Amino acid sequence: MSGTCFEGSAHVLTGNEVKKLHEFKTKNNYDSWEEMHSDLPTILENYDPDDTNYWITSTAMITPRLHFVLLDENEDVIWDSKPDELSDIDDEDTRFEYPEDAMDNTKSIDAYPHDEKPNILLSYVEVRGTLINFTIEADTQPKPADFVHTTQCLETPKYELELVDKVFYKGQLLDREYDHENWRGKNLTVEVFTMEDVEE
Repeated sequence: MSGTCFEGSAHVLTGNEVKKLHEFKTKNNYDSWEEMHSDLPTILENYDPDDTNYWITSTAMITPRLHFVLLDENEDVIWDSKPDELSDIDDEDTRFEYPEDAMDNTKSIDAYPHDEKPNILLSYVEVRGTLINFTIEADTQPKPADFVHTTQCLETPKYELELVDKVFYKGQLLDREYDHENWRGKNLTVEVFTMEDVEE
């Protein structure tokens, strides 16, 4: 998968931690949470962006940049296709059978505060290129229509992001691999959402 990739995490905050973040931001005259990103592990006890108390994920974002590339064993490009050239898992005429839980999300991700999680710190980077790849073995050359992907929505009080969740080849779930990472550019986003954002 190539395009705009998402690498991020969410961490549940206490009310006191939210207060500490705002005080630090004011004291240091920061205009944004992104300016504080490197300070977060120092301000927040037990916070590690790579090991949070909520969720961590890396995947491709569903944007016009998203495309799927098939490489052969020599890493030569066989085809380069847009998502609409892949099959649809809901297609009644599909030739393949999928697991009963095919449409279930791999993990629960959101950044929308609620009673059980009233304060959420969301941090992610957007990079252009490839973060995740898959390996398949086939006797015949795979076609775009042999593949399917499912979608997961990351919801926040301000916006929603659509992310690729699972990828199937002829009905079989493919395992994510990270040995062909090739990306450039990085855009950091840091958000602190509370119940006040929901009530606005």
